[in-house]
Amino acid sequence: MSRQRLVIGVSGASAPQLAWAVLGALHATQAVETHLVLSAGAEKTIAAEMGLTRGNFEALADVSHHPSDMAAAVSSGSFQTLGMIVVPCSMKTLAAIATGVSGDLVARAADVCLKERRKLFSSPVRRRST
Repeated sequence: MSRQRLVIGVSGASAPQLAWAVLGALHATQAVETHLVLSAGAEKTIAAEMGLTRGNFEALADVSHHPSDMAAAVSSGSFQTLGMIVVPCSMKTLAAIATGVSGDLVARAADVCLKERRKLFSSPVRRRST
């Protein structure tokens, strides 16, 4: 029997370490089939904050989708998933999800979750007050 699927979206917000921890835990347990979508901004933030590459993150996922591939399986409601986690979630991505403006695959996959009434968790990183 195949495992259930979970989409992991990573936006360009600060703290890609959160996504790394989620992917690492899911990879270690093999509890679900992970479908990773890294935004273009995420790739830059991962390099700047962690010194890692897209490939490092993709190695922890079962399937990786390019952020501009709007025809990817995760962009269709007929592709059954448990839902999606967007971590970290930039304010730009959060706004795109909230308004239904699907400019990349992260926002489109989240839009599908909302349309299909699947679970969607987004983790915006809050700014610290000084």
